[in-house]
Amino acid sequence: MIRNSKNNTSPPKPYRKRKAFTLFEVVMAITILSVAISGVLVSFNGMNEAHRLIERRTEASLLARNVIARVRNQTLNPESEETEGQFAGTDYRFKIDFTTTDWDQLYAVSINIQWGDEEKPEGINLYTLQYYEKTE
Repeated sequence: MIRNSKNNTSPPKPYRKRKAFTLFEVVMAITILSVAISGVLVSFNGMNEAHRLIERRTEASLLARNVIARVRNQTLNPESEETEGQFAGTDYRFKIDFTTTDWDQLYAVSINIQWGDEEKPEGINLYTLQYYEKTE
């Protein structure tokens, strides 16, 4: 058999399918994954802070209900000496302010519940109206 010298080369092999990822692809996948995970972790931290704040406000609201009950049953009134204080066993403080209104014996009552640092406290304010009968 006689061969032509130009056809002496074998036909090109078909492109072989890759069975693995390149180093660049692996590094990019890890980078993208780490950015996504760090975003999730940051949002968890924000949710924890929001949960703590909501928890503190809920507890302050429950304590404020106690103060409002004392205002309603008139153990705290405009003539009482106790207009501010601290709840026992907690770092919550309260302050009550009675303001007269245009109607006789009707008072606007402001209840402020605070917690945390004295210089920069956090807190909630509640307002109500209360009628006090004159005692003679």
